[in-house]
Amino acid sequence: MTASHDEDSPLLGADTADRASIRSPSILKPPTEADEEDGPSSPPEFGNIEDDVLPEESVLGRNIDWKSAYIIAISRVIGSGIFAVPGVILTSVGSIGLSLSLWVLGAVVVACGLAVSLEYGCMLPRSGGDKVYLEFTYPWPRYFASTMVAVQAVLLGFTASNCIIFSQYVHFVFDVEPRDFSKKALAVGLLTAITIIHGVWYRAGIRIQNFLGWIKVGLVIFMVFAALYVVIFRPEQKHLEDKPVGLQSWEGLWEGSDWNLGTLATSLFKVFYSYAGLSNLNNVMNEVKDPVRTLRSVSLTALVTACFLYLLANLAYFAVVPIEDIKRSGQLVSALFFERVFGPNVGKRFLPLAVALSAGGNVMVVTFALARLNQEIARAGFLPFSRLLSSSKPFNAPLGGLIVHYIPSVLVIVLPPSSEVYSFILEVEGYPGQVFAVATSIGLLWLRYKRPELKRPFKAWIPAVIFRILLCFALLAAPFFPPSHPKPGGLFYATYAIVGVGILLFGALYWLVWTVLLPRLGGYSLEEKQEVLDDGTAITVLTRPTYVNKPETFERPKISHPVHITDVRGRESEFTLDGNGFQYVPHVAQEKDFVDDEHIKAVYYPETEQLLKDVTGASKIFIFDHTIRREPADKRATTGPGKAPLRGPVNRVHIDQTYSAALSRVPHHLPAEEASELLKGRVQIINVWRPIKTVLRDPLAIAEASSVSEDELVPIPLIYPNRKGETFAVRYSPGHKWYYKSGLTPQEVLLIKCFDSKTDGRARRVPHTAFSDPRTGPDVPKRESIEVRALVFHPEDRD
Repeated sequence: MTASHDEDSPLLGADTADRASIRSPSILKPPTEADEEDGPSSPPEFGNIEDDVLPEESVLGRNIDWKSAYIIAISRVIGSGIFAVPGVILTSVGSIGLSLSLWVLGAVVVACGLAVSLEYGCMLPRSGGDKVYLEFTYPWPRYFASTMVAVQAVLLGFTASNCIIFSQYVHFVFDVEPRDFSKKALAVGLLTAITIIHGVWYRAGIRIQNFLGWIKVGLVIFMVFAALYVVIFRPEQKHLEDKPVGLQSWEGLWEGSDWNLGTLATSLFKVFYSYAGLSNLNNVMNEVKDPVRTLRSVSLTALVTACFLYLLANLAYFAVVPIEDIKRSGQLVSALFFERVFGPNVGKRFLPLAVALSAGGNVMVVTFALARLNQEIARAGFLPFSRLLSSSKPFNAPLGGLIVHYIPSVLVIVLPPSSEVYSFILEVEGYPGQVFAVATSIGLLWLRYKRPELKRPFKAWIPAVIFRILLCFALLAAPFFPPSHPKPGGLFYATYAIVGVGILLFGALYWLVWTVLLPRLGGYSLEEKQEVLDDGTAITVLTRPTYVNKPETFERPKISHPVHITDVRGRESEFTLDGNGFQYVPHVAQEKDFVDDEHIKAVYYPETEQLLKDVTGASKIFIFDHTIRREPADKRATTGPGKAPLRGPVNRVHIDQTYSAALSRVPHHLPAEEASELLKGRVQIINVWRPIKTVLRDPLAIAEASSVSEDELVPIPLIYPNRKGETFAVRYSPGHKWYYKSGLTPQEVLLIKCFDSKTDGRARRVPHTAFSDPRTGPDVPKRESIEVRALVFHPEDRD
């Protein structure tokens, strides 16, 4: 498949040869989305995955409420970072003043990044996070963004750092000598246990991580109040042997500061790591209840909570623990804090154990989210054994994604030197992340310019986005500046940056070989084929078509059935929308020519809205597109690159949307809050079909709704390069009752009900198709018509 096919040509329309008979007097093949009007009337110019931006529900269901969503975010943020990183940062930068400044700067940068994630997440409310956003923004080169995200997620999507902190604190609590083997074995054991819990007991895992999340929040708050108690009341601390308490005054706040750019960059990466997780919810949006509203409120609440608690926690450390002790503590600064405040029993045993549990809780939520990301990557066909890794069997949990997450995490725990593994992990995770941060930030600005019509329930502040881009570039360059005081015998100061760049280059090389070189050498092209697994999970398999640049599924079996079609002329009043699913209505339009899209929207849309209100009694109408047909049946003529094709009548029996696809259009076209309210009432999709000239060729036929049973409707998934949709085809039955009106004029319209949310026995949908009347002569002019598609709302009808 090459670009010449355009995005309006589907990569896949499900083959129905063995499960459906599509019938009319002239039947060619199952419907394609653009032909049967389930897509926009013209091909998108840029990155259009209009059906992909619709909310998608996981086969696991929406089980994450606001409280669980908050824990997924805040528990990912409050992990080992605040309990371990402050000591590491102070050791690197040398002074309290510079250390606190980096925490404040990091919070500002993280807030800018969160704004970008929120705009994307509310605009594209689907699981996958950056994978979805980059695929949407950068559709070309084809598969490049997907491949880079897949490589980064698999090779760098690990939770090793918190496993190591868990192990270190457990050894500290029990006064066990932290030998290299025992530390790594305990860390691997924790990761193994959590993988089993999430992979076997899905709901139990959510409850456990919620419980541990609240423990973490409470622990930080408790630590802050403990520090205030020590500073204000100065209790006697005999166990300290008259050692001085921490910071006594603000004098010397900046003493010993190391302003080296490389040092500042590595320290900022550690701050970013401590705040990482604010966008954790973006990875699991398919499982979140009321996803857009929940994402906004949860993310902003978690940001404020984290910033406030982190600043107070740092002040607590500096107020209680001597500065030199903090510098020597490495990752055990919170253990020293608790020991100084509460003594060698409670302070050294119980509270550090709570920190270990906090790190374990962080491992749980990170594993939970990244397993979903890995599952999304497998669903998209970018991992080997994608069918196995995408499935939620056998325990109704993403076990395949958990395994993909488990393997690199174990390797990162086991392979690096134990003394430097923690800092190395934080830095190597952070560096490639800046590249993706630049890509999403620039992409957001590009979409603001190129796609202003997209619904954005949340908008990022543009200066904040620009600031984030500039700082990311600075952080990408900073590691290559040598530090002022290099560690003797340690890793090369830019090792983490070199490893990060190497991973990115590996991803680019993998994409080049897999999607460009091998197809050229083998004389084939990669195409997408959708499959549905036994558990209901929809996946995409990348396959080789039989013919170069032409999908195997583009040509499908043709099945034709002779049918009797009744002319309703003179009996129009017998047919109604609720009784039969269609209705003929006399109506004279102000618009006559239908040649200018903007004029149609300005003049014809309003009069069509009023017509629908008058006929249906609806209180709100939203017209989402229209299609004009002036070509011969099943023909298209392209008017130029990027312009709308000229379409002909569709000789295929179809219904424009399946029930789920129809309902998903409401939150797609309308703001989340309004959509949620409207969905509580009656919702319809009605097509208003009008001849531009009197119809003498290829008239439109409608099958009475009651004559077509539900089990005769066949969902047809349609996969495009950058979007997907779903329509109904129809199994043939001799009991179907077909109708049309001969010589339909521009002074009358046909209302076609494509969807109705009511299930009380009234007509919900009608199959329809153009057909070739055998009595039509060869010189009869081709049909010209326009159909307008509208969402029709009855918010007061909630029974």
